[in-house]
Amino acid sequence: MCCMISKTDLSNTVNCTYIASDKVILSRVSELPAWVFFPDFERAEWVNRMVSQLWPSISHYATHLLQVQAEPIIRENLETYSIREFKFSRVSLGNLPPRIGGIKCYDKAIARNEIIMDAEICWAGDCDVEVSIKGMRASILDLYLHGTLRVILKPLIQQLPLVGGLQVYFLDNPSLDFHLGGVANIADMPGVSS
Repeated sequence: MCCMISKTDLSNTVNCTYIASDKVILSRVSELPAWVFFPDFERAEWVNRMVSQLWPSISHYATHLLQVQAEPIIRENLETYSIREFKFSRVSLGNLPPRIGGIKCYDKAIARNEIIMDAEICWAGDCDVEVSIKGMRASILDLYLHGTLRVILKPLIQQLPLVGGLQVYFLDNPSLDFHLGGVANIADMPGVSS
């Protein structure tokens, strides 16, 4: 059996394939790091390697911070609403550290006693934070965070640690996504999610 393909059909197929691949490429452009688009952003691979090595210590510190310092404050605030027995059952930031896509350090139009940096942060973490309230458990899993973080070091001082203060905030609302587990997962039930 022989199949005939006209030149017009072949041309239309090639055009459709080109348009489809073009859409795939354009949909992925937003995932490229900032230094690809903006020449004043610098690559930060050395910072990423450093954060990767520090990640187990950072994760341990965050666990301690939540369980020892934040938990009593949250428990006290929830008691005003007659909610008792709040506890962080499990806190794990996971094995995947955040990545910095690019860093920009401002050196023009700023005060002499400050350092201003913008860092593109992306974290597709495998975290697992579980809380327990009266025996019911809820958890946040697989956190995704993407945004531009501004870091301001000021005032600069003449003695160690050379910086008097630190401000850290996102320039715009970051993209945030996560999965819920335990009783918090009720939102995924049919009829509730729609």
